Amino acid sequence: MGLLQKACETYDAMEHLAGVEITDRETLAPVSHITTRAQIEITLDADGRFRSARTVDKKEPKILIPATESSAGRTQAPCAHPLCEQLGYLAPVHPEKYRLYVEQLADWDHSEYSHPKLQPILRYVQSGTILQDLARSEILRLNPQGAPENENDEKLLVRWVVVGLGEDVSGPCWTDRKLMRCFIDYYASRPGALPESLCMISGRISPPAAQHPKGISPINGNAKLISANDGSGFTYRGRFDDPSQAATIGYLSSQKAHCALRWLIANQGSIWGDRTFICWNPQGISLPPVTGSMRRRSKQEPRAATPTEYRRQLSEALNVWKEDLPAQAGVVIAAFDAATPGRLALTYYNELQASDFLQRLHDWEESCCWENASFGIQSPSLYHIVNWAFGVQRNQKPETDPRILRQQMQRLISCRVDRMQFPLDIERALVQKASQLLLYEETERKNLLFVACAGIRKYHIDHFKEEWNMALDKENTNRSYLFGRLLAIADTVERKTYEENENRETNALRMQKAFALRPLSGWRILEEKLEPYYRRLKPGLRQYFRCLTQEIADKLPASGEDLNRKLDDVYLLGYYHQKAYRPENTEIKEKEED
Repeated sequence: MGLLQKACETYDAMEHLAGVEITDRETLAPVSHITTRAQIEITLDADGRFRSARTVDKKEPKILIPATESSAGRTQAPCAHPLCEQLGYLAPVHPEKYRLYVEQLADWDHSEYSHPKLQPILRYVQSGTILQDLARSEILRLNPQGAPENENDEKLLVRWVVVGLGEDVSGPCWTDRKLMRCFIDYYASRPGALPESLCMISGRISPPAAQHPKGISPINGNAKLISANDGSGFTYRGRFDDPSQAATIGYLSSQKAHCALRWLIANQGSIWGDRTFICWNPQGISLPPVTGSMRRRSKQEPRAATPTEYRRQLSEALNVWKEDLPAQAGVVIAAFDAATPGRLALTYYNELQASDFLQRLHDWEESCCWENASFGIQSPSLYHIVNWAFGVQRNQKPETDPRILRQQMQRLISCRVDRMQFPLDIERALVQKASQLLLYEETERKNLLFVACAGIRKYHIDHFKEEWNMALDKENTNRSYLFGRLLAIADTVERKTYEENENRETNALRMQKAFALRPLSGWRILEEKLEPYYRRLKPGLRQYFRCLTQEIADKLPASGEDLNRKLDDVYLLGYYHQKAYRPENTEIKEKEED
């Protein structure tokens, strides 16, 4: 019940926003209300006479409408919403649906919780002229029997505007908070279908929920988080006689929890591979994204060119977040997915104190980072790690199967938040992709190398407590690292001889995969192929690269079977370091001028 308790806590803290429209954000629904989209708007006067109608633009925000337990979760069986409804319920084309709507609205209007807008709407619907009025307004067309020509038009939802009731009352129904309060009180006054029982969320005796809302996640609109409808066959999975024996949740608690979750997901949720991820503070305090960077970089902030600058910026970001978020504040992280159209599963859940949450984000970014060209030192987003590790090239961009994306994103979120070790299979997948740079264009090669090197660095810190620097280490004698440097030199020497617009790939890139498998054999082949290119270099530059190559070769073992063994992942670090070091090296520039 931890998720639902935190959701209720969130609703109680944010209840002052219930029913309040905020630009570019979905509105928090009050209890006994749902968020939906209307297609038609009808304006009535105080006597219930038709004034005008218009089609609602699809770009207009969703609206709040009153809903009962049954109507909020309706499927095939007729069940009317109390106020804003589909044409099939508002027109006397389907007598049963029409009767359900009219009787329910009349009962509300005749109760002590009535509202001035209800009588005009009831009177107009009872007149039975809604289809003719809409046809005259050229919103829909009717067949000879007086029904909508297109059967799908019966599913168009109508919202109401009532004018002529005075300044304080007139206007749209979906923004009237007094009207919302009237329905909440009216619905709460009705006798429940079930006797009062213990609510396992609030701990109080209250009317239980007979049904629970659907539509928490926009991509799983009909999936319910809580349901028990297998009343025949393998009844309640063979454990209970009736669903109430599993859990009893009060109607009010269920409404609060579902409204809060729907609101949080709509405004703060991230969807990766059809799985919904959400991270929030129950008191509504802003949090850094769990899948991205915690740094709030402004355009004025310089890029982190050195590890020292990067750590300083990261530390400053951590301190800023700590100022905004009290140490004892709570952070909730959850992931939702639907295995079937009707069942929504909670696939990940964690609660942390804000201080722990922020520190864990900081520690991940400090260890999983690398230099990203002109952007400076960065930590790649979790999405980019997954996409480069498991994506398939389409139109020069990696695309990952949604089923893989959602699983791997959850794994990395768990690694980041729960301080798990960086997964071996993801690191190996990144190394495998980065060992075939020939398959990618220049920009994509840089992005792939950046992500792969960050992943390799993180993997070695987690598994071996080895921290690799982000600058060239001339004293490093690691065999794989040295061979990686040699591969970069071979690539650079050949490219130095190309014309300005020549896009031909170098022998080093063409042989990269074979070189990584048998480096000594590969280097001997590359040395032979490099001779014509060495001769085309200026003497000073030729001497520089030959000396550098010999300097690196001298650090390798003189002999041994291991010399030709498959390279380890760190050869990519050596390759990147040598490639990144060259443009900044003044020695090369001097030799080029010789």
